[in-house]
Order: sequence, then C-alpha cells, then structure tokens
Amino acid sequence: MATRNTTSAAMTALAARIPVPASSFIGRAEELDALARARDATRVVTLVGPGGAGKTRILLESLRRDPPPPERIAFADLSGLPAGAPLAPAVAEAAGLRGITSTEAVAAVVWWLDLGGESIVVLDNAESMLGEAARLASELVEGTAAARILATSRRPLNVAGERVISVGPMSAEDVEALFWERALAVRSSLPDSPASRASARELCERIDRLPLAIELAAARSLVMAPAELLAELERGIDALGEGPTTAPARHRSLRATIEGSVGALDGRGREVFEACGIFAGPFSARAAAVVAHASLGDLEDLVSRSLLQASSEPAGRTIFRMLGTLREYATESLAAAGRLDAVREAHLAWMVQELGGEGFPSVADRLRASHRDDALPDLRAALDFALRADPAAGLRLMASTEELWRLVAADEGAARVDAFLDAYRAPDEVRAGGLVAATCLSLVRQDAESMRTRSAEALDILDAHTEAAGAVEIFRAAGLAYAGEAERAEAAARRALEAFAAVGDEAGQARARGILSAAALFAGKAEEAVAGFASALELAAKAGDVWGQGQILTHWGMAEHALGRTASARAKLLAALDRFGVIGDVVVYGSALAQLAALDVRRAPAAAVRAAASAARRQGGSGRYDARTLADIAGVRTAAAALIGEGPARQAWDEGERITFADAAAGLRALDAGASRGGLLTARELEVAEMVRRGHTNASIARRLGISERTVESHVAHATAKLGIRNRVALAGWAADHPVGG
Repeated sequence: MATRNTTSAAMTALAARIPVPASSFIGRAEELDALARARDATRVVTLVGPGGAGKTRILLESLRRDPPPPERIAFADLSGLPAGAPLAPAVAEAAGLRGITSTEAVAAVVWWLDLGGESIVVLDNAESMLGEAARLASELVEGTAAARILATSRRPLNVAGERVISVGPMSAEDVEALFWERALAVRSSLPDSPASRASARELCERIDRLPLAIELAAARSLVMAPAELLAELERGIDALGEGPTTAPARHRSLRATIEGSVGALDGRGREVFEACGIFAGPFSARAAAVVAHASLGDLEDLVSRSLLQASSEPAGRTIFRMLGTLREYATESLAAAGRLDAVREAHLAWMVQELGGEGFPSVADRLRASHRDDALPDLRAALDFALRADPAAGLRLMASTEELWRLVAADEGAARVDAFLDAYRAPDEVRAGGLVAATCLSLVRQDAESMRTRSAEALDILDAHTEAAGAVEIFRAAGLAYAGEAERAEAAARRALEAFAAVGDEAGQARARGILSAAALFAGKAEEAVAGFASALELAAKAGDVWGQGQILTHWGMAEHALGRTASARAKLLAALDRFGVIGDVVVYGSALAQLAALDVRRAPAAAVRAAASAARRQGGSGRYDARTLADIAGVRTAAAALIGEGPARQAWDEGERITFADAAAGLRALDAGASRGGLLTARELEVAEMVRRGHTNASIARRLGISERTVESHVAHATAKLGIRNRVALAGWAADHPVGG
C-alpha cells in the first residue's frame, strides 16, 4: 500500500474517528499482512472468526499503520445498535451525515464515499445485523466504485467480491507473549519460572488462545499465579460444558473467563461493575459516580482487571467503555440480583440531570444538548425505560433534547414524545415541556394539525412569561409565517419576544426578532424586515446561536431578493449555508440551498438544478420542506429544462442526487469565481473540462487527445484548483455553465 500520513497530528485526527485501544498490540503479523493485501486488491474485506478472537483490534491496527485521511473513515459498531434499529442511518451518522432517514441513508453514504480520496466504511461486529450488513455492503459497492468496506463478523457477509480473512486463535508464541505482557503489567512480581510458563501455556490453550479471554485471565494475575488461574478456569470450563447448548456461542467459551474475572471482585467491586454495565455507550467518571456509585479507585480497579476500557477523547477527557459481552453479563447479573430496575432508575435520573435538569431548558441549554449525539445510545435506553417506569422523567428528557431530535431523527423524536404524552396526562409543567417538544417536531415535519393542537394545549398550561411559553410561541409564529398568515405570525412572535425578554434569554429573543422580521417580509414589508434582520443577527451572534444566525440569514436573503438586490441576497444565503453546515441541520440547509439555486438558475442552470436535486433528496426523517422550498425546487427544475433542454436538465438532476450539500453549494459558490477565473484556464484545460462535462473518463479523454492518463489527471487537478472547485462533478457543472466559445 502507499505510504500515508502517520504524523502525530494525523494520528490525533484519526483517533477522533475510530476507537483507540489503551493497550499495546501484539502479534497477528499473518493476519495484518493478509488484510493489507486484501485492502489493496478488493473492495469488501471481512475479518471472520469467533467472539473474542481480536478481529476489531486487528482491523484498528491495520488502519493505524496504513490510514486513509481521518475524515474519510466511517466506523459503525453494530453491536451498539438497539434491536430493530436500521443500520444505514447509523453508518451515515458515523460518516458525519446528520439527520438522515432510513430511506435516504444508503444514497447519503454513497455521496459521502464519492467525495474523493480513499474512503472506508467499517462495519464492526457485523454478525449483530448480518443480513442488513450484507445488504448495505452490496448497495454501497453497487452504488459507487469508491466504496471500500471493512467488516468484522463471526460469519461472512456472503456478498459478491467479498474477501474473507479468517481470524482464529493466536499462535502459541504470540498468545504467550500477550499473556505475560499483560500479566506482568498488573503484577510485576509475578513468578516467571519454567513451571509458571508451562502453566501459562496450558492456561492459554484451555481458553482457546482467544485474546479477550487472555486479557481477562491476565488481569486476574493481580491475585493469582498461572497455576492457580488454570485451576480456577478448570472449574469454570467444566461448569460451562455442563450448561445448556442453547446458550449463545460466545458464552460457551467466554462466560467462564468473564465469571472468573468478575468473581475476583469483592462485593462492592462487583456491584460497581454490574451497575456500569447499564451504560449503552461511553461514559465519564462523573456518570459512573452518580449511576454506579463508583469512585476513581473503583474505576481504576475495573480498568486494571480489563473489565472496563479507558480511553481519551480528543479534548482530553477520559471516558470508559465496557465490552459488549461484559455488558451483557453485567446486565444479566443485575437482573438476577433484582437490581436492574434500580440501576436503570439511577441511569435515567443521570440522563435527566446531564441533558436537561428539572426546569424547562433555555434555548442555549437546548443548543448544548443538540451537540450530544454521542449520548444517543444512552438517551434511547433511558427513554425506553422511562416510558414504562417514569413517563414524567421521559418528558423532561424529551423537552431538553428537542433540538437534538430535530437535527438527528425528527420522526423518531415525534413518535417518542407522542408516546410519553399518551402515558402522562397531568396538565402540569412536565406535560407542557413535552408539548413544547411535540410542537417543535410537528413544525419541522410540516404537521400543521399536530402543531396547532399541541401548542394550544401547552399555552393553556403555561404562564405567558416563561421560557416554555416563548418556545411554543416562536414555533407557532414560524409555522404561521410559512403558511402565509403574517398578522397572526407577527402577534405570536411578539408574545415570544416578551416571554424570552422576561427571562433574559438572548438566543430566544434573537430567534423571536428573526421570525418577527420574517412575518414582516411575508406581509410585503421587505425594507422593514431587513432592518429587523440586522439587529436579530447581531443578537444571535452575541448569544452564540449558530442555528439562529443561519435562519435569520436565510430570511434576510429572501428579503434582499424581494428588493431586487440579488448580489446581497446571494451573500446572505451563502453565509446561511456556512452556519447550517456547522450544525448539520438538513432541512434548513436544504431550504437555503434551494433558494440560492432559484436565484442562480438563469445564470447557471446546470449548477442550480444540481443544487435543487441535492436539496430534494434530503427531506425526510429530520423534517420536511415548507411550500416555498418545494416551489423553489420545482421552479428550478422547470426553468433549467426550458433553458438548457430536458435531457441536459435531467442529467444535471441525476448528478445532483449523487452529490453532497457541500458540493452542491460549492458549485453555486464558484459561479462568481468561475466567471472571472475561466480565463485562467489553458486551451487544453478548457478542452478537458468540456470532455469531463460530456461524461468521458480520464482514459477516454487520454485516447481522444493522444495524451497520457496522468496528464489528463494533471489537467483536471489544475482546472479545479484554478476555479476554486472540488471535484470532477463540479468541473462538469462549471463547463456546462461556461461552454467553450459561449
């Protein structure tokens, strides 16, 4: 393989995309060599072997030694997904694509893969969802030649072109080295005699020479010599052999090892271990202290026994994880001891405290929660329990995470909050908080009837001068404004402004001022609206509300367009896209992009229709477009067909469905630069650009022009650099909008 960047900075960036093991990697030279060759030769590679064989560690080591650019890795651990959860949206999230629905997810990941450069989708623990993993791998490989799939599984995916690398027990030499390095690390005084070595070798054989079992056994060396460990595991293996054959396969060889390690804990240590198993994702020391009553010493002890894994986030915070098999064992133990519901209650209380607190959250609080998509596994687990045990706590969580659901999964969020509202009917502040969340999610899903009924009920409960009332009024104002009811929208926005002012919420006031100005715009008072947008934007920037800034800029762009100031309108919309790109809000980004495309369609019909198509593909699980946005998209498509013909317009639309928001926006952003920079292209570069537009590959261009493929690649690279665009799709769009001789 080609040598890649393995500098400290590059490895730090890589650590943000894939798990970073805390311990050293030993052995597996044969498997690593096979994986390196397979990564060069084929597009789907699956590491197949029994549970605990170290498949994930081998894959991570391969990526560490030979990494693609960090931003081009999408690492999805399938074992962490809840039963019945769709796989493709999880992979899209891992790729950094937020708010993607099940129906959009495969196409979204294909777009991401097509961005350029080596890109890898990792499906870890694929046996957890084998059929869906196989289907997704096939769809990605068929969807783009850029797809590269690495999987770990206990069974092959059985897809076309798959290269299977078997991962069995470690070699006797490697497993012995692994055991002694780990054992001496926890107990440097451990006797290292020929007899002890012999016992260790037998021990390793008895536990199948599987790395997970070795790690756990070595951790017990803190209190036992190898001979003692061997005797202990002898009893465990015998007990396992007498157990039911219906037990999961991974438990038939690993349960004894797990029980042997957990059995070395004292009563308190075992309670802490079992309680930590309640976390569905990574957790902090503070979370463990609240939920599991764990001290730092307790966590240190569990890490030293390999019952927890500790790692550092890029920001430097230490987080803890429990292996899935250990987590299952811990949960089973909690249930057997009658403690499971009590620990779930503590976990739910922690999630309420961490993500929302007791009162209705401010806009700033909800914004902070919207960045906690890392907490989604635990949030979902807490909400599942709350629906059965404590609907009031569930409603508090839904109120505080409303913006997170809006960004990531509006349909799921709406279904969850509706279920809680059905379960909790007391007309109090708790229900009102849930009604606020339901109102917001109804707005982004364009469910006018639900928004009307939920908001009306909330306002019947709430004091008019509260944070929650302000939130309801601003959602109502937005819905009314988009529906063309400008006077009612203005009245609701003024009530929202008064409520936010009463509690000193600057971000809320900025949003209310923005909607108030939007209502003026929709009432035909564009000049008045522009003045209001300017003050609202200043306040939103002061409050640090990036989403609010984007929404204000979008409406401001509409006002500038209404006043005939096209250049200013474009500038505002491009600035809005910059804001929305930071927070990943699919619906508002798509709305602003569609509006920009409508501005540019006569100037650059191909680029505009690509942008409209890119926007059209994105609405769904995280919201739906309002009528104005849908009209913009339809208008762009119609205008482009009239300007350049049905065939070219259809081709541009098809291209747009395969590109990302960022590339679509870049195509429009480059129009000004492209018009002035086109003269910088050489005659040959213009010729190559035109052939790219016609769909020729580099090889085809090389044959037709009598030059090498490398020279063609150089011309393409020089042309895109001069024009300030990113890839061949954008170059084809530029060429379509700037025909040679035109």
